Amino acid sequence: MPAKSKPPRSQRKGVPNKLVGSTIQGRYHVVRLLGDGGMGAVYKAADQVLRRFVAIKLLHPDTAANPSAVERFVREARSSAAIGHPNIIDILDFGYENERPFLVMEYLRGRSLSEAIAEEGKLSVERACNIATHALAGLGAAHDRGILHRDLKPANLMLIALLGDRDFVKLCDFGFAALVQPSVRIDGGKSLTPARTLVGTPAYAAPERLRGDETRDPRLDVYSIGVVLFEMLAGRRPFDAPSFRELARKVRDEPPPSLSSIRSDVPASLDRVVRRALAKDREGRWANAEDFAAALVPFGGRMLPVFEDQPSDSFTMDLLRLRARETQQQRAISASEAEQIMELRRQGRRARAPSSLPLADDELGSDEIPIEVEEPPSLRDTVDRGGDEGATLRPEHPRLEPAATIADSMTLATERDAALGLPPLSAAERAVLGELPLAVIRFVSRRFGERPLRELLQSLPQNVRDVFDAGVGTTDWIPAAAHDALIAGVDARLGRDDLHLVVQCGRAAAEGCFDRIRDIQPPAPPPELLLAAVPRLLGDLLHGVEVAVPRVGRGYGRVEVTEAGESSLTFGVFLIGFLDRALDRFGAKEVEVNMISSPALGDAECVYEVSWIGG
Repeated sequence: MPAKSKPPRSQRKGVPNKLVGSTIQGRYHVVRLLGDGGMGAVYKAADQVLRRFVAIKLLHPDTAANPSAVERFVREARSSAAIGHPNIIDILDFGYENERPFLVMEYLRGRSLSEAIAEEGKLSVERACNIATHALAGLGAAHDRGILHRDLKPANLMLIALLGDRDFVKLCDFGFAALVQPSVRIDGGKSLTPARTLVGTPAYAAPERLRGDETRDPRLDVYSIGVVLFEMLAGRRPFDAPSFRELARKVRDEPPPSLSSIRSDVPASLDRVVRRALAKDREGRWANAEDFAAALVPFGGRMLPVFEDQPSDSFTMDLLRLRARETQQQRAISASEAEQIMELRRQGRRARAPSSLPLADDELGSDEIPIEVEEPPSLRDTVDRGGDEGATLRPEHPRLEPAATIADSMTLATERDAALGLPPLSAAERAVLGELPLAVIRFVSRRFGERPLRELLQSLPQNVRDVFDAGVGTTDWIPAAAHDALIAGVDARLGRDDLHLVVQCGRAAAEGCFDRIRDIQPPAPPPELLLAAVPRLLGDLLHGVEVAVPRVGRGYGRVEVTEAGESSLTFGVFLIGFLDRALDRFGAKEVEVNMISSPALGDAECVYEVSWIGG
């Protein structure tokens, strides 16, 4: 009996051609089928309300019956909508039609990069680098929101004509998107991707993914863009094979071919840029999308304007005018603050010879940056404990082998303190737990690179450098003035000196403390419960700071903060970012944290009003 021929796609189960000509939810009139895949189909439709064309992705009936597929589909909608960047496709609406979820997106008049490569073959060097920097701009925005794409390939890069550029890129299909934080679970603790399951397309997957490494790191996406750029320049991918097993072996073990050997007009320096993106070890790749994009500028890449979240709209012109004076005050800590730092150190910490620049330890991530570290000398410190008994000799430092990495040196420094039985800083003074500055330093390293981090730390006043040169562990207490000076330095040296990066540092600190935040009961609290628990949460991270939440309701709340000693505008703005990201991580959308008043601005008290949607 002859085998039955495969029915055309339009007749297969789950591909309802009858949708063309119908109207979804009384608003979207379907005019034609744009594409069809295994999970669903994409249609062009006319929005009857706003009089514009849109694209609608609708799951097939059999796929819609799979809860995991539906949750992944919802994740795509939320991930894409949360980023808000010109190089990310806009999500306009989401809903259900006959129990099948659908996603409404902007309708793009263009073609995919895969179609462009298929039709034209190799692209010019300048054009390929321009397309890559577009993609990296959108990718960087996603990473700043803590979202990985994990399925980057030419088919998911749409080329459209926009802003005078005929190769403007829109990143699409965040269906496999994941949060960078490895312990985060979506929607009530569920992980949508089973352990040891490869997501994305194998030819564009990073080597560590093919080794079964589950670490969620932005450099996974950096590798994928490296493959896409190689394909644009060479007309083919760096690795191909007839079987998955052979392809995985090549990706894991073989070096990529030299682009210069494939086409003579590819400069050797560009070849090195691409090879770095394709490094087998993620430590050898570009640290982030921004660094990769910057390296492509000499070859035709275009650094687009930075589209980032702006500080809360409560930042008035008065605050902006005060910012310059505040920055100067933070750059040069007053003599009284410097004396306070040294007094706190005399009370609870011994002076240590500089041994390394600090970076987040293993609780904040597994990445380590190798540097040369001086072996700390054997010292015998004499410290006046403030009593009539006079000076007390401290034990001699145990001799240690030079640490290979910054993270190692930080761990050794903490172990030395524990071995000597040194007490923490006095709780009567304003101080912060080491988790917070370490998260900030981690953010700077990832965002700007190791060299800017070193230069930033070296630019701080000597008394502040002393605090960080001594080594900071996650359980150490450091003077809040030193923490504030670090953040003010980030904003002044690496930002626009307008408080924007201060907010970003606060968000990074919330990310670094996410496991602590996650311990709030129940395991997945509504945002209202999280806000009510903020005094307890910040009480574990801050000394000399009282936090109260006198009012909280569905989608809103009021937070009052009282600081020991002089109020710090930098610290107040830092808390805006902390609260914003903490609430965002627990399902709050469109979070807005407004600083209503602050003693640093001459007001009687520090008050925040917080509002959000959903949760």
